[in-house]
Amino acid sequence: MFDKLLLPIDPSKRLKPSREYAIALAKRLNIPLTAIFVSNPSKTGTMTASDETSKGFATLVKRQLGQLIEGITDVKITPMLKTGKRRKVLAQMIGEGIADTLVLGPFRSVITRLFTGSEVERILDSESLHAFVVREDHPLPGPGSPALVVFDGPELPERGLKMIETFARKFGCDIEFLHLGSEIFGGAEALDGAVSELRTSLGGDFHITSTIIPLSLFKTRRAITNSVLRQEGARIVILPDVEDAVSDTLFHQLVLSAAVPVCVLR
Repeated sequence: MFDKLLLPIDPSKRLKPSREYAIALAKRLNIPLTAIFVSNPSKTGTMTASDETSKGFATLVKRQLGQLIEGITDVKITPMLKTGKRRKVLAQMIGEGIADTLVLGPFRSVITRLFTGSEVERILDSESLHAFVVREDHPLPGPGSPALVVFDGPELPERGLKMIETFARKFGCDIEFLHLGSEIFGGAEALDGAVSELRTSLGGDFHITSTIIPLSLFKTRRAITNSVLRQEGARIVILPDVEDAVSDTLFHQLVLSAAVPVCVLR
């Protein structure tokens, strides 16, 4: 879990926070990072371009990849340039074992997304690996700030709890569970059991708490989550996308509009 990072990049300034976050993750976890620029000729207008134009575009891309790794000596970054549709290229690389974790930024503006949909969601829908979604500059999770685990399904599977435990150990952060809905494996008692299990596993150095907030017609899942994020000072949302723990609605709202980076665990 979190052993090899894959960062798709392009010239967009919107991806700067995700680039910086990926480098910070690689440093913190001491893991390799692959930065890939996927050129789709049908979108860049180079499908029918002359060889000279195509070579010029490739040179520009290589320069951008070089700028990414320039001056960075404490992280192993492998730059790659591939041609094709982004999702298909990423799927191929993941299938080859090049990465087990994606770091994604907003490839499109909010206005463009309204007409074309979210590229981030399409990538996540087609891949079942872990991912960090980073839209704004934000510090990594760590001591003194909890990670907010949000789910709205009927239960939180044991596999999800194990991944949350691993996350807490890797980043040294406390865990706050937020369940959206009044019923969960029979009620609050079962959630308390999950909290107790995690406390036992992690020991006294970690602070584990939980909150259940009923859903209503007046507040969206996103609004409730962002409100709790502000109250708790959490630096990251964890979505344990395991079995039925996270609904499509919650996934959509938080991946697109959470106030902090989102970590999808699978």
